[in-house]
Amino acid sequence: MSKYRDAVGLMVINRDKKVFLGYRAWTQNSPYHWQMPQGGIDPGETPEQAAWRELYEETGMTQENTRIIAVSDNWYTYDIPNKDRKLIDGERQKWFLLYFNGLKKDINLHVQKRPEFIRFRWALAEKAPFLVIPFKKEVYDQVVAEFAPKISEFISE
Repeated sequence: MSKYRDAVGLMVINRDKKVFLGYRAWTQNSPYHWQMPQGGIDPGETPEQAAWRELYEETGMTQENTRIIAVSDNWYTYDIPNKDRKLIDGERQKWFLLYFNGLKKDINLHVQKRPEFIRFRWALAEKAPFLVIPFKKEVYDQVVAEFAPKISEFISE
């Protein structure tokens, strides 16, 4: 029986329609370092509460400088390769599209004692699936496809 962890994924865009990508701290021996913020939903948390918590823990961004534009219609799943599985087989993620209207100084990757990311960059959304570890690529493709029209609508307002 498969075990999937319920989680959230966060596509954060800036004024330039670019997406936040963090350089993962623990991937020194991998060619795949970049990803969007994501993380598990704790017991008793709603997906939105988890989204705000994960956003702050991984980027330092807050509700004061970020707002939710959209939430994915679907839960997206990915499988962790067998050789890397420990307690779960993969994740089932609800994705959030957020707009960051803060300044560079509002991003703090060292909120936690053990940071998720050691640096970040802004990239075009359609490039994100090619920068992420391959087993997450399909989810990134789906999320980019779902949110692309919402990004265009939001930015043109």
